[in-house]
Amino acid sequence: MTLADSATAVLARLRPAPDDAWDLTWSVAGHPPPLLLTADGSATYLTGGHTMLLGVRPTFERPTAHATLPADATLLLYTDGLVESRIQSLDGMARLRQHATTGRHLPLPRLVAELARDLGDERDDITLIAARTPAPAPST
Repeated sequence: MTLADSATAVLARLRPAPDDAWDLTWSVAGHPPPLLLTADGSATYLTGGHTMLLGVRPTFERPTAHATLPADATLLLYTDGLVESRIQSLDGMARLRQHATTGRHLPLPRLVAELARDLGDERDDITLIAARTPAPAPST
């Protein structure tokens, strides 16, 4: 096998659940873990569902992890170019958590633009995908 025969990937699916919550299922193949930000300020790397790169063992069954996301939570999926490069120190994951937590209330387009600008290395590929669960429904 050559390096060109393998790839990293993350597959995530978000579905509505009862009580303003959202069900998330995900599987990660050698990719950085998704980051979950909640409205109360917590930031958690979702470490479940991880396995080897795609192509390494094509018939290997891949694990799927599950979580229930609260209302007004932000899910970040990103490539490794955001958290590691030749010009960054090795604390890229800690830096992402800190910057994302600070900007968790920003509109998503602004949040991802600021993360890419502040953390990314222009010489590497950077992809960010962000999803935010709706805020709780107002009480009547």
